[in-house]
Amino acid sequence: MKLFIKSALLASAFALLPVAASVPAKARAAVVLDLGTVGIGYRDGYRDQNHQYHRWANQHDAVAYRTKYRQNYRDMNHDRDHDSSGNH
Repeated sequence: MKLFIKSALLASAFALLPVAASVPAKARAAVVLDLGTVGIGYRDGYRDQNHQYHRWANQHDAVAYRTKYRQNYRDMNHDRDHDSSGNH
């Protein structure tokens, strides 16, 4: 009986796989970065208002931040910025 249940669950998972893969990209969950929470941006990521470092989720976020908040962007990797010391 246990083997039958396991087999049925496995078969249904494989049967539903094409349906899950066909969900349009617009309907999939997305993480959105609020650029206003970024304290200072770097090539490789950013420090938030609480001084925590994060990597950019994607290149689009990095370019958008650099374009909009040029005065708070440093063209270097975060670990090369000896001036910031996490105080931004």
